[in-house]
Amino acid sequence: MLVAKQPLYQPQPPLRQPVRTPQKKAKAARLTDGDKRLIITAVLLTAVLSFGMIWRFAAVNDLQTRVNQLERSIAALEDENATLIIQLKQLSAPKEIENRAQLELGMRWPEQNQIISVGEPGPEH
Repeated sequence: MLVAKQPLYQPQPPLRQPVRTPQKKAKAARLTDGDKRLIITAVLLTAVLSFGMIWRFAAVNDLQTRVNQLERSIAALEDENATLIIQLKQLSAPKEIENRAQLELGMRWPEQNQIISVGEPGPEH
């Protein structure tokens, strides 16, 4: 005769759930008027300081923009000044003056009988 195998484990009755006891809710601490004023003052002070910092940052940014514009203007004016100096040197060269006098003003070199020396003794002395 065969003997039935015993199960590997013995069934146990279900565990019972622990009974929860309701915990008393902690009462919220009441803020006094002095505490409320202190909190409001701290929040307002933080807001004012934050606004001040943002305003100063905007002012510094605006000044930096102006400085950059002025630096660009200075560079452009220095380039223009260098160009004008080159033009001045070209136009004040003796050859350029001679060419302009002959072409634009119609001047020509004097002939020998048109030259009168001043300060030299003449033939009558």
